[in-house]
Amino acid sequence: MHTPSASPKIASPKVASRKRFLPIALSASVALAGIAGAIGALTPVPAHAAVPTITTFACPLDNGGGRFYCFVDYTSTGATTVTWSAYGTVINDTGHSDLYGHCAINDYFTVTVTITNASGSVSRTSFRARCKGGPIIL
Repeated sequence: MHTPSASPKIASPKVASRKRFLPIALSASVALAGIAGAIGALTPVPAHAAVPTITTFACPLDNGGGRFYCFVDYTSTGATTVTWSAYGTVINDTGHSDLYGHCAINDYFTVTVTITNASGSVSRTSFRARCKGGPIIL
């Protein structure tokens, strides 16, 4: 019959050194995490702009001859992009955009404008209109 020995097992040198340095490694990791957190807390957070707001949208204003006009007025902070769903010439100014559009005579169409900044976008869609022929109204 075998009786267990009362003497403790001696760990290999590798296991003993790991156990000895584990608290030091954990302390260093916690210290570095604390320093990184402190630096992160001092870094300014970039301000977020508000989502754009459309204040006026008129579309389409018929010019005849397969042409129409739309415009939008908006408020937005930061860099802003204005996109129109219709074909034509676009003129953008801060807070305002014009679309001089083209359409196929007698076809029905709608126009959507989308205004986008870093915080999001807002869109408006026109009513369904019929593209008129006839003389061009300036």
